[in-house]
Amino acid sequence: MPMDSPPRSRMKPERLAELFEVVRALLLDAGYERLTFDAVAVRARMSKATLYRHWGGSKADLVMAALTEHRPALPDHAGATSLDQVFAEMAPADGMPTRDLRMGLMLLHAAAADPGFGAALRAEIIAPAVNTLAGVFEAAADRGEIVRDSPLFRRLAHVILADLALSPLISGREENAASRRELFRTVIRPALTFTS
Repeated sequence: MPMDSPPRSRMKPERLAELFEVVRALLLDAGYERLTFDAVAVRARMSKATLYRHWGGSKADLVMAALTEHRPALPDHAGATSLDQVFAEMAPADGMPTRDLRMGLMLLHAAAADPGFGAALRAEIIAPAVNTLAGVFEAAADRGEIVRDSPLFRRLAHVILADLALSPLISGREENAASRRELFRTVIRPALTFTS
């Protein structure tokens, strides 16, 4: 599935930002399965032909463009001197707002129902986060701090992401620095083999 950016020359950046906000709002209101170009066109006050011209009728491409428009930069821990320092830097990060939790669960449901969308979601949003987290462990192995186990590193990245996304729903408590420190202390750190 191509994930090319829409031609920017035909739509002003402000208008494109409005459109993407409409798409994100409709995703939360109706879900991926019921989101249609007709509904987007009506709520965004634009012609369906304009949407087709930009996204060729691919709902998955339109949704992915809306999701990746202003995604936050992934944290950079390149200057870290230890894994514990990285864990300390990661712990106080803001928890996932309720709106993002709802969006994440809706997107996982959509990925299960639409394999093409699922592949795009993994490639565009999930894989970069997994790679960043696995890179933290690879850097610790490069420093000689832990034993290199790349498959384990990727699996632990999945565990961290799943915990961030699902812990508030499962526990009923808001994700916070204390719960992240507990995850690192009780799950992630014991899973790694430290060399000192």
